[in-house]
Amino acid sequence: MKIPLNEAISPLVLKAVEDDITVIDTDAMVNSANTAMVLGGSRSVASRINELTEGRVESILADDEVYPKPVPLGEVCVTEADILPCSFVFHLSTHGNLQEMVNAANKLGEKEELQDRMQRVLLNSIKLGVSNLLRECEERHLNRMTMPLIGAGTLNLPKLLAIEVLIGTLTTQLLEKPPQFLKEISIVTPESTIFDFLKDYLDTIEIDVHPEEESDLIMNGGPNLENFSLPVESSVLESKDFKEEPTEMESASPQSVAYEAIEEISSLKKKLAEINRKNRNLEKQNKEFSEETKKLLDHNRELEQEILLLNRNVMSPKEAWLRSDLPLPLAYAQDILNSEEDPNRSYLNSITAIGIVHKYFFSLVCAEYKAAGCFNREINELLNERFRQNSITDGSWHWVGLNIARAFQDENKNGNVIENIVNIWLQEDGKWSRFSDVLKKLINLRNEIHDPVGADNSRALDWLAKFSPLWEEMCTLSASLLNYELVYIDSIQNFLPGERIRYAVKHLRGGYSVPQSGTLDLVEQYNPEELFLRDPANDRMLALSPFVVYEYSQVTNSREAYCIDHIQHSRVHFRAFRYAHFHYEDHEGVGPFFNDQ
Repeated sequence: MKIPLNEAISPLVLKAVEDDITVIDTDAMVNSANTAMVLGGSRSVASRINELTEGRVESILADDEVYPKPVPLGEVCVTEADILPCSFVFHLSTHGNLQEMVNAANKLGEKEELQDRMQRVLLNSIKLGVSNLLRECEERHLNRMTMPLIGAGTLNLPKLLAIEVLIGTLTTQLLEKPPQFLKEISIVTPESTIFDFLKDYLDTIEIDVHPEEESDLIMNGGPNLENFSLPVESSVLESKDFKEEPTEMESASPQSVAYEAIEEISSLKKKLAEINRKNRNLEKQNKEFSEETKKLLDHNRELEQEILLLNRNVMSPKEAWLRSDLPLPLAYAQDILNSEEDPNRSYLNSITAIGIVHKYFFSLVCAEYKAAGCFNREINELLNERFRQNSITDGSWHWVGLNIARAFQDENKNGNVIENIVNIWLQEDGKWSRFSDVLKKLINLRNEIHDPVGADNSRALDWLAKFSPLWEEMCTLSASLLNYELVYIDSIQNFLPGERIRYAVKHLRGGYSVPQSGTLDLVEQYNPEELFLRDPANDRMLALSPFVVYEYSQVTNSREAYCIDHIQHSRVHFRAFRYAHFHYEDHEGVGPFFNDQ
């Protein structure tokens, strides 16, 4: 005699549900997990749980004292549900790592292929796991349990086989030991086609029992299991999706159609696995080639850096200022000094040159301090107050730079790009360095006269006699500050192997009338349309905005603004130095020197 499945296991109901299992209201939700209880996978229930709970459930499972690892196959680890709509999550250990699965498969003998034995291990863990899941429900007096098609997700168990194993195991154990508290088991799948098949399968499957045992089934909760069988008789198996055309000799039975479908799926999976294996080999080769390319590029950069360092060591301080690749402002300052022979005009050009180099050198100090995070709150307040004044004089800039240098010394900090920046400005005892004193003397010379000299060559010659030795000494003392170049980043051009980025840039160096365009391959990401100081020996970059800008002086000479003209023609626009604080302030009035202390 045959009776419907749900009638045989009544009052418990076994039903199919089409939904995301993590959104269903239930008492216990089943999760197929690995023996390490790591909630991974790209399309699994475990990964969805991990995402929704932000890793909190996985963190609970990580406690080896509560959940010793590896968890034996078929065992269940129970956790609370966190924000999930259930009371408990049952983590069923269905699979381990490759070595664990191979070891388990080898215990089954060697008559079958390893792949077939490993599939048997998975099926055995599901069967044992179902028994443990039912036991956990009864011990906790739970009425409802939801479970996925165990093994049919990331484990790639054919879905038809997964359905047959899960329902067959559930039916056998429910008939053998009817639960006292459990009233509903929902098998959940998000796939419409699988849901339709599963629903019809549950609706049409029947339990074969002998007539004389019918009263035992009703009164005692189950038939004699020695006579129990579970044939597959479903109209779905006879549908066009799973039906095989009958031959002249015989018609295909529903069972054979199902198994042929499983066999075909398994064959396709084997082909897919072979393709994936070839892809992995290609990816491995590509990775090896990329690593080799990266090594060669790194070696080439090392050689270039060695050449730069050697050039620095062999070049005398005096020769350093004669290079053709000086940063643009310094190159222009040097050019205008040599452009006139007339004493009066040379005097005017020298005044301009002093302003250029003074502002350039002290802008580096400001930029290094900003790159270091504006780490001194007291200095920040002093600097921002000074920046908010209507005018920032050369003396003010000198004061700003020296205060920043002292803050670096007090904190025992180095610069991000110009590492020895403190030693340039201060001595070890905290007194000003000779370089600082020379710059100050040049500024004092510049401030002695604020009106044009006219045709008084004797006055100009007297001034130049004081200026020339100071300028030469400044050039010698500043040699270590000349190993850099100004770079304006136009845009990000490409992303390269080894996490490097290629930028389209303009090199602002030397006395060129037009900035030299090119590319730079760097590791760090920088903002386009900003100006940087770059050390070619190690590719470090220092953001100079908004500090490297120059005043337009109607008193001394408009040429002081000329050094920035080349940049402005390339659409690089900066405000004048004394207005930098207004340009840089945000809507809350926060100035360029600010941190979150």
